[in-house]
Amino acid sequence: MKIVFVCTGNTCRSPMAEAVFKAEAEKRGLDCEVKSAGLAAATGAPASENAIIVLNEIGIDISGFRSSSIQNVIYENYDLYVPMTYSHAMMLIDLGIDKRKIYLFNSAVFDPYGGSVEVYRKTRDQIIGNVKLLADFVESKFGGEKIDK
Repeated sequence: MKIVFVCTGNTCRSPMAEAVFKAEAEKRGLDCEVKSAGLAAATGAPASENAIIVLNEIGIDISGFRSSSIQNVIYENYDLYVPMTYSHAMMLIDLGIDKRKIYLFNSAVFDPYGGSVEVYRKTRDQIIGNVKLLADFVESKFGGEKIDK
């Protein structure tokens, strides 16, 4: 299964969600190709310093991450597009993404951009909860079997 997480700049929320989901999928034995992209991202920017810090606190390293524009991935055949907010979902639909391929988290993920480490921790923890529900969905939809790419 191919999943892409989407936010605005692809330096905070979606890279954190991508990395957290990869860790969760590995723990569960799910075979997923996972990326992230931004609707208004410049390609090649690093993850924000505070995003790197708060993921390091839970043993995930995104120091080598580089941002990507949605334009770089939109025409690839993804099974799920996971926007951080409803507004992002509407923008994806405007770009021609089939709404049946959009998975909305239970709650919008707050943008921590420019915030303190504590603000990033809150966003990280919100992402962790939402990602676990997404992993449950992927696991239940595919019967707990490994998913072929």
